[in-house]
Amino acid sequence: MSYRSVFYVVGKILVILGTLLFLPFFVAVYYNYHGFNEGPFIYQSFLIPSFSLIIFGYILQLFKPKKISIYAREGFVICGISWFLMSIFGAMPFYLSHCIPNFMDAFFETASGFTTTGSSILKQIEGLPKSILFWRSFTHWIGGMGILTFMIAVLPRSQGNSMNVMKAEVPGPKASKVRAKISQSAQILYIVYIALTLLEMAVLFFGSRISGDRLRLYDCVVNAFSNAGTGGFAVLNNSILGYHSKFVEWTIIVFMFLFGTNLNLIYFLLLKNFKSVFRDEEFRAYVLINVSSVALITLNIMKMYNHIGDAIRDSFFVVNATMSTTGFGTADFDKWPTFSKMLVIMLMFVGGCVGSTGGGIKVSRIVVYFKQTVRDFKQMLHPNHLVKVKMNGRRVDGEIMKGLSSYLVAFILTMIVSMLLLSFNGFDMTTTASAVITCLNNVGPGLELVGPTQNFALFSNFSKLVLIFDMLAGRLELFPILLLLFPKTWKKS
Repeated sequence: MSYRSVFYVVGKILVILGTLLFLPFFVAVYYNYHGFNEGPFIYQSFLIPSFSLIIFGYILQLFKPKKISIYAREGFVICGISWFLMSIFGAMPFYLSHCIPNFMDAFFETASGFTTTGSSILKQIEGLPKSILFWRSFTHWIGGMGILTFMIAVLPRSQGNSMNVMKAEVPGPKASKVRAKISQSAQILYIVYIALTLLEMAVLFFGSRISGDRLRLYDCVVNAFSNAGTGGFAVLNNSILGYHSKFVEWTIIVFMFLFGTNLNLIYFLLLKNFKSVFRDEEFRAYVLINVSSVALITLNIMKMYNHIGDAIRDSFFVVNATMSTTGFGTADFDKWPTFSKMLVIMLMFVGGCVGSTGGGIKVSRIVVYFKQTVRDFKQMLHPNHLVKVKMNGRRVDGEIMKGLSSYLVAFILTMIVSMLLLSFNGFDMTTTASAVITCLNNVGPGLELVGPTQNFALFSNFSKLVLIFDMLAGRLELFPILLLLFPKTWKKS
């Protein structure tokens, strides 16, 4: 373990986060200047953690080694520690502003923000300062693509082996590149990410004026941040339903779908490389699962609606909010029939595509697991016949297959242990299980006591720590967080 390399890179990440905290500070200044009362402690709430992060970050950079060595172990440790520290320091604006007086609750809210989970302990949202709600949604946007990936994009020469950092942070069984240099790939991903975010802001702002809904620029910005990061933090108590706008709902649906896809495919679309997009097996499976689920849920819930169009829209919204793991809400699916609720739970496990900002197991893994199962059945029937598992025409090599199996085992064990730990609260099985499932898959709402119209404030501090662990583990694909618990990870040799 190269501790100096870890300290140096973590220091740079903390400085970046400290700098980003100035943005909500300026939002507070703007609204105070225009007559809105942002609260007596609002400036300190952002400046104290901002300067603390910058100072602490520069102190860590004093340990810069002669040669920065980042191998797989260093990459995992950097990723795990960085996201934990981000969540701790990121909670300070909520705590110092007295908007969330309990630090554990503030920690939970921030971890949920950065991991783009969207689970919340807040019961009332609309009365909070606009700068706090801006920061709350901005954490989604920061965490969506990942601050380490951002660092690779803007500081490409600061790492020894950036691929090991990107592997640890980018969701999916394998970090993919669209260019030979990893820094160029990171830049392209961020350009696509920023462009789609700005496009959604523009569509919401100008489109709502054409439709007559006239959303404020502030609402367009914070909702685009939450949508881009597939997080789901809203600024209204009734989430997106509070706008009473079909145009806004359909716009959110479209962008939830887009941010749930592999952003590399969006880049290929811009290059007019349509074959690469439509030949991608994961994308085809993503569309098939999405559309099939919408059709099945619509048929199951249509009797609950006066108009079939409303049932279709709510089905599209919930399916895309679940698959992209955005977590926005327009319908209380906890009141739907059992079949539809079970389907929503299953979609939580599936999640989005590799290279998206979504959570879950990922569609590509589901496809490979299915092909592997079919392969094993064929081998049973024809033991002497060699059957290969292929994805997009290429053989899935043994190392990836081994990694997929290890991931599934670690995922199931983490889920089971977390459910057992949460069971000490004494809540019903559906609440306990869905709370773990939704946090581990970074979705947001669960069922029963943590349903779309409820929140997570009822859990004990210990249970919130367990769920925070689940959110961080789910966002970082388990291993960067789990490896922090192993003593061998910290050995120098």
